[in-house]
Amino acid sequence: MNRLMTAGLDLAWRRRAVALLGPLGAGGPILDVGTGTADLALILARARPDVMIAGLDPSPEMLAVGRRKVARRGLERRIALLRGDALALPCPAASCAAVVSAFTLRNVVDLPQALREMRRVVVPGGPVLCLELSQPRVAGFSPLFRLYFTRLVPMLGALVAGQREAYSYLPASVEAFLSPTELARAMAEAGLNGVRVVRLALGAATIHIGWR
Repeated sequence: MNRLMTAGLDLAWRRRAVALLGPLGAGGPILDVGTGTADLALILARARPDVMIAGLDPSPEMLAVGRRKVARRGLERRIALLRGDALALPCPAASCAAVVSAFTLRNVVDLPQALREMRRVVVPGGPVLCLELSQPRVAGFSPLFRLYFTRLVPMLGALVAGQREAYSYLPASVEAFLSPTELARAMAEAGLNGVRVVRLALGAATIHIGWR
């Protein structure tokens, strides 16, 4: 459903996010917060063959799907998927080479705490990167996107995934979430430096990256 909803663009967005991490100067794993079924973790493992990947998620059902995907690709020694809470990351301070998340932050109940935790566990100078859906602000495109996202996506969710409620929550959660400018400010307030904002697909998705 996610592939269908974005016409496959969500994979391209994840690959762009991984490329934006740049060189990682310190040891330790890359931590994927809200890894879900491990889509981002798998892309990270292919792009960074010299780095271990740890994926964290509160849902045992999603982690079970992710573990099957990891096993099919023979990456069990490179990717560890763990159950855990974004508000209390089970990692020592300054232990991760990078911390990433994809489509996660708008679902946490305490965004400032989640961002502080991400900063806490990354090494000094290491990147914290967040990929999120966002509201386009492009004349002509914005109303078309809103119509598609709020009307058609829930219908597709019901037909394809049998989950109309989940795909009604999706556009509502994006609309209620911080704007890209507000999220960049929240990251800075959490202690991250040099926060960059990269808009994708005319602003339908946004990558934020800052450094400890």
